[in-house]
Amino acid sequence: MTVPRALITGVSGFAGRHLARRLLDDGWEVAGTVRSRTSGVPEVAEHRIEIDDRGALRALVDAVAPDVVFHLAAIVDTVTTPDVVELHRANTLGTVAVLEALRDTGARPRVLYASSAFAYGHTAADEQPVREEQPLRPLTSYGSSKVAGEAIALQFGRETGTEVLVTRAFQHTGPGHVGAYALADWARQLAEIEAGPRRGAIRCGNIDVERDYCDVRDVAAAYAAVAARGAAGAVYNVASGEPVTMRALLEGLIRAFGIDVAIEVDPARLRRVDQPRFFADVSRLRADTGWEPEHPLDDTLAALADFWRRRIAAAAPH
Repeated sequence: MTVPRALITGVSGFAGRHLARRLLDDGWEVAGTVRSRTSGVPEVAEHRIEIDDRGALRALVDAVAPDVVFHLAAIVDTVTTPDVVELHRANTLGTVAVLEALRDTGARPRVLYASSAFAYGHTAADEQPVREEQPLRPLTSYGSSKVAGEAIALQFGRETGTEVLVTRAFQHTGPGHVGAYALADWARQLAEIEAGPRRGAIRCGNIDVERDYCDVRDVAAAYAAVAARGAAGAVYNVASGEPVTMRALLEGLIRAFGIDVAIEVDPARLRRVDQPRFFADVSRLRADTGWEPEHPLDDTLAALADFWRRRIAAAAPH
């Protein structure tokens, strides 16, 4: 039996690492591009390549001969972007370079372009839950770059006959989540409070809005399911389909740590524009692929808490 081969651009990213692990567990061979850090998954054949280096990508596609390309590589900056040119170099021109490398080699793997719910941008109350046909009105440069990437990928598919699929992932968290994101930041604060000597309240922004959160491991499973069973040219929301308040998520995370801590709203963390409710319709994903989330939110929050406990403990002086 032939072993299927995947090429994951951005394999060292949050979702990329979990996707690699999922595919490997399912019997795939996995290669991936990295930039400044490794994936931490030993079985992945990693290649340090700038994502807009068409020549290096061409050589990599020739060497790997992938059955599926998962294009995840991107600068993820959902609120403020200090360097818009660099963001579009990676996200927009990087997408062009990946697809042109496929054209150069004549390869015709399936291509999954990982877009984002930030492509939707502003959505009104009567547009919830958000369907894939929703007009795209991005509010950030990151969202605009994803809209551009979708158009580029789908046009490439129509022109060349390559089977291109697009996923729009809503917020996700879980083990390995780091960076300036609400749940990762809260978990870091709570781990520091638990470990001491820091004491006091956990600082947060507006926690009375509703969002759609999914476990990153379920997002990885959805990407694999779309690549295997999705319809070419289709766009798929990837989410739980269930809105939950940020307050409920924070309280669940506090329970996962098992500590008593006050919640303090920090005006510096409040966003100028913050939609009160934003969640997905995932009926297309479920109907076409049979995907269902496997990790309840309490399990996700427990895994995030355990990850941050270990991370803070490892960083502590011994």
